This record gives sequence, structure tokens and C-alpha cells, in this order.
Amino acid sequence: MFEDLISLCLAGKPPALPQDWWLHWSLAPATLVPLLGLLAWLLMHCRKPLAFAGWGLLALALVSPLCRLAATLASAHMAQLMLLLAGMALLALGSLPRAHMPKPGPAAAVHGVLLWLWHWPPLYAAVLTYAGLHVFAMALLLASAWWFWRAVLLAPLPRRGTALLALLATMAHTGLLGALLTFAAEPLYAAPGARAWGLEPLHDQQLAGLLMWVLGALAYLLAAMALALRWFAPGHPVRRATPAH
Repeated sequence: MFEDLISLCLAGKPPALPQDWWLHWSLAPATLVPLLGLLAWLLMHCRKPLAFAGWGLLALALVSPLCRLAATLASAHMAQLMLLLAGMALLALGSLPRAHMPKPGPAAAVHGVLLWLWHWPPLYAAVLTYAGLHVFAMALLLASAWWFWRAVLLAPLPRRGTALLALLATMAHTGLLGALLTFAAEPLYAAPGARAWGLEPLHDQQLAGLLMWVLGALAYLLAAMALALRWFAPGHPVRRATPAH
């Protein structure tokens, strides 16, 4: 029964085809209820446009036909992942810093491990096969992304150097993962609809790798540069320690 609630995002259904892929909206309670709950929380506690833009990216990734397409093509799966991570980044930027913010190092390490596990072929296949695992893995990845982006984007003054290093390290290891997918000699993931889209499974995987390697790395690099310019600009208000007299 639970599987029926999110089956459009699993690999058991017929693949999304070019002639009708836009018809497959995933209006599953397993995704709609958390999304609507998050929207209600934002309306009550947060009025920042960035947070609502982040919510919109999450909804686009999980409810739109991209969710069905992600179970059809490895490249669409990667595009969905990038939208989810961007959505969590905007949600983090739109939230308020707390007294005890997470440390960038541990947050980046946990998030990085989960990203690599997400692309481990046996787990990748299982996530697209079993509904319960799909929901659990997605929730875990999004929680780690929230933790990571809050730690680096809202880092207090003493941790800003570490936050930039965490961003650059994430750019490096995700770029490595993208390169491995791009240059793999054989398909690592099932792509049941690749040929219907005029792609060989290996070419579909290479496109997924390029999305992570090039666009993903560019996003992390731009985020690091923007933070560095913002934090260390001459006019930026900085708390300075007052020398003891």
C-alpha cells in the first residue's frame, strides 16, 4: 500500500517517454504532506523570499514530472538531486542563525559520505526499487544537506575560514564523483528509458556525471566566492576583539 503512494518516483513503473513525460505528476501523500507541512511552517515562522524559493525548488524536484523522469534517466536523477540540494541551500539562507550553529567540518563530512553512498550502484538501485528505503534515503540526504548548508552559509565569524574550506572540499569530492561517472567504461546504473530518449545508457550516465562535475562544481565555487567576498569585504561589519587594557 505504501509503495503505491510514491510509485511514480520508483523504477517499477513504465519509463517516462518523450511523448508523455510531462503528464506524470507525483501527487503522492508521502511527498505532498511533508512539503505542505514545511510550507505552513515557513508561512508562520519565516517570511524571507529565499526560503520560499527553496521550497519551490523542492516541490519542483519531488512533485513535478522530473520525479518520474528521475527513475527513467540517470541524468534526470542527477538534475533532481541538484535541484534538491539547491533548494536546501536557499532554505538555509532564508533561515535565522541560532546560538549554537553546527560546525562546518562534521556537517560537510556526513553530507559528503551520504552523497557518495547515494551514488553507490547497489544502493542507487535499491532506493529506486523500495518505497520505504526511497523515502528514508531522501529524508536523510535532505537533512544532511540542511545541516551542511546551515553550517557553511551561516557560519559565525570564528568558523568562516573552515566553512570556505568545507565548501571547497565538497566541490572537490563531488567533482571527483562526477568525473568517475563521466569516464566509467560501462553503465553503473539502470536507465530503462535511455534509448527512448535517443541515448545509450552509458551516454546517459556520462551526462549525469557532467552535470555533477561541471555545474555542481561551479555552484559550490560560486557559493564559496560569494561568501568570501561578502565576509571579507572592507565594508562588511565584523566583530573584532577589543584588546585588553
